Formats: sequence, structure tokens, C-alpha cells
Amino acid sequence: MGLFGMGKKPLTFGLDIGSSSIKALELREGKGGWGLTAFAQVALPRDVISEGSIREPGLVSDAIKECVHKAGIKGTAAVISVSGREGIMKRVPLPKVTPKELADAIALEAEHHIPFAVDDVFLDYQVVGESVNSMSVVLVAVKKVKVLEYVAAVDMAGLEALVVDLDAFAIQNQFELNHPDPADEAVALIDIGATVMKTNVVRSGTSVFARDVPFGGHTYTQAIAQRLNIPFEKAEAAKHGQDVGVAWDDLVPALEAVSRDLSLEVQRTFDYFASTAESERIGRIVLSGGCARLAGIDEFLASSWGVPVEIARPLEHVEHDAGQWSPEELDQAGPLLAVAVGLGLRHPGDKNA
Repeated sequence: MGLFGMGKKPLTFGLDIGSSSIKALELREGKGGWGLTAFAQVALPRDVISEGSIREPGLVSDAIKECVHKAGIKGTAAVISVSGREGIMKRVPLPKVTPKELADAIALEAEHHIPFAVDDVFLDYQVVGESVNSMSVVLVAVKKVKVLEYVAAVDMAGLEALVVDLDAFAIQNQFELNHPDPADEAVALIDIGATVMKTNVVRSGTSVFARDVPFGGHTYTQAIAQRLNIPFEKAEAAKHGQDVGVAWDDLVPALEAVSRDLSLEVQRTFDYFASTAESERIGRIVLSGGCARLAGIDEFLASSWGVPVEIARPLEHVEHDAGQWSPEELDQAGPLLAVAVGLGLRHPGDKNA
């Protein structure tokens, strides 16, 4: 296993192990760019993955196996990712040193910048900027127990996790694929999954701030279920516009209440970012994840924050066979695939390429 991108370079595929579904996606690079060669998703039972922890490894492993088979993926080399409070990404300024000296410096600096015991985490870093006398380094630390938990589920499915990434970086990779000319402004990439909201603020192709908070699509579903006194599963279907005997107008008060909470949660993240970024201002927001499919969510959040909000299109610059996947199918899945596409672009060793 090559953690955070170290090791050999086999053909790999992206495996997004989310708390509500598994998504397997395979990309291949050709002369004209990237092409989609395989894709499938399989729903997970509720609470099989809870608060970022795999509660039922056997069920998750079975779903992974089913998803990869459904996609028609023949390889076994997966690229996975993790998110949540067990991981941290921090940009650290250091005096300019040689690569060997940097490894030693990181080992010392990590103790001051991560809220976990160093022996309990997998640690990695990447130089993202240099000047005559200084350098800027992105420091990443994830609890070993979290990484090994996800790797074990992949192993149980007969696959091998060759790269372990962070969801926040995967979202950035797909954004850069679809926006090849880096904007000279701070762009907030916000992926709202079922239980975790991942935010990665990027500027000129570099991550300048990342934060995960426990807030997601299940918050909307629970609010609907409680307000209308209906089962969670029925509320989830109603949220996605399925005809389950629930009028959309009856959902609106619950959706608006949670959207206000979401707006406040993101504002807290922006305030925290502003306190660390020397008056940097967010220029626009790109929204992905299941919540991005809620009707009118982009307009609501744009009016709340006074910042343009757009919905991510992870497959916009990816070629695909129209006979294999309908435009409607991929358009519907689109915002959900931000992490999976970002993982599909990775291979072991590429961070040093």
C-alpha cells in the first residue's frame, strides 16, 4: 500500500466510499484528454458508515465488490480517500531547506501543528511555494486507525488501496481538470455529502485552506422526517423529488430551515479562513455532493453569502460514450462524482511527478 501517493504505477480506478453510497469510476488518459471508461454507484444502508467510521465492514466490503463488478472494472488497484475530524490539512511556512532537511523539519513541526499524537497518524507533506529564504508546505495528517479501517474494507473486497487521499484534495483535482486555467482569486470548493461537508479553498492551483465539518444531506432528511412524521427512507426519497405521496410544498419549510443552518455553518468556515488568510476574500463557490442537487440551493446560498455559487460539473472535460451512459444519467450524477473523478485522476507516485 502506498499511502498518499507513494509506490508503483499500475492502472488505478477511483473508489469513493461515502456514508450513503459507493462510487467506482475509471478514467483513462489519451491524446485528447481524459475519458470515462467505467462507472457505477451502489447505495449503502443507513448508518453502515456513521460519523466517518465504518460500523459494518462486511456490508461496506460487499457494496464495494458489487459496485466494482457493476461498473465492469477489471483492475484491483483502487484510489480511495477519507474525510472528517480524524484528518487535518495545514499550510505551514518554513525557512528554505534541502529536501533531506525538510523531512526532518516536518517531523519536528508536525508536533506543533496537528492536534493528534504524531505516532498515531500517517503524515505527509508537499511543498507548494518557495522564495529565496522561505518555503510554504502543506502538511497532512490522518489518524492511522481511520486509514486502516477503510483500507481493510477495500482488502476484504479483494482489492488493494494503492493510494489514500483526502476528499478535499480529490475535489480540487477534479476542479483543476475542468478549470485548467487557475483563477487569480480564492475559490471555495464545497462538497456536501450525506454526513460531512468538505471545504477546500484554492487559489492559483494551490490549496490555501481546508476544513471538514459534520454537516450533510442527512441533516435535511432528518428535518423532513421529523417535521412530517414520516420514515427516514421516505423523507430521503421525497427530498430527491420522487413521488412518494409527499407534496413538495410540505418539504419547503424544513429545507429552508436546514439551508439557513448550512449557510451559518459555511459562514463560520469562511470566518475561520479569513482569520488565517490575511484579508483574502472568497471570490466564488463551487458546490458538489448530494446536496448540490437540491432545487435552488445555489441561488439560496449565493443570496445568503453575497458570493457567486455554481454547481460542480466533474465530467465537463471528460469524454464518454453516449451509447453507454445517457447525458441525463451523467448529468444527474454529476455533482455526486466530484470526489470519485478526483480519485480517478490519481496514481501512486504522481504527487512527485
